Amino acid sequence: MDIFNRNRERNPDDHFSNLMFGRKPEPEREESKVDYLQLMASVETLMGLYSQYKPTIDKINLDPLIAKFLKKE
Repeated sequence: MDIFNRNRERNPDDHFSNLMFGRKPEPEREESKVDYLQLMASVETLMGLYSQYKPTIDKINLDPLIAKFLKKE
């Protein structure tokens, strides 16, 4: 038994540890507030821009440049 890490592995039902060291505070849960309508509007805008510039991106032919960065050495 590791006597130095006992405090981290404390059981919440351990009455002696709760009396001596107090109870551990419960972690606060943060609720994410996501505006899904705004998110979908942003995705729609990005997809529209991509479809607008796709012919230009295909003409530039960035495949060798992208392959260079994706290549694992």
